[in-house]
Amino acid sequence: MSVREPSAAAGWSEPASRLELHWGAYRPRLLAGLVLIIVGTGCILLTSAYSLPFLLAGSLIQPAGWALLPSWIGRRVAVVVPVLGFTWLMLGGASFAWCFAVPLAAWLLVRLRPLLSYVVLVLPIASSIVLARTVTDYSVSWVSILVSTLVVIAGAWLARWVAVWVDSRQSVRTLRKQADRLD
Repeated sequence: MSVREPSAAAGWSEPASRLELHWGAYRPRLLAGLVLIIVGTGCILLTSAYSLPFLLAGSLIQPAGWALLPSWIGRRVAVVVPVLGFTWLMLGGASFAWCFAVPLAAWLLVRLRPLLSYVVLVLPIASSIVLARTVTDYSVSWVSILVSTLVVIAGAWLARWVAVWVDSRQSVRTLRKQADRLD
């Protein structure tokens, strides 16, 4: 059953929303997958020597979120191990804030963003350089997690904007090439 969903941007829709889904509907799968990814990542990042069950729970919840997202199966499967591994590395504190670029890259891959939108990966890497120099105590690593999370969210929205812009430019280019156009 094919589920298509209109986007807020005029004339543009999410590429993943145009895929034929074998089960479920687009929006519930997107929201459930996103919630599971966020909760799973949060559980992992809350892990300490005294809360190891969070690591186990997050390591099971996060991959379930990637599995639910509406996209091609190969892309969803390809991101699980790298994202999980780099999320574990994020436990190292502010000096590992650059690892937030990997879940963002996975999000762009699963959401079928154009290659040009991957330029936003510079944002978490640049912020990690600043964070590594400013957040030096592990006890305040929550600042690093908060800032990096906000940067990743901003990067995801900026990548969506780039996708809309690239698609609209391609549409305009297609219109310019039409032979039966009257100018």
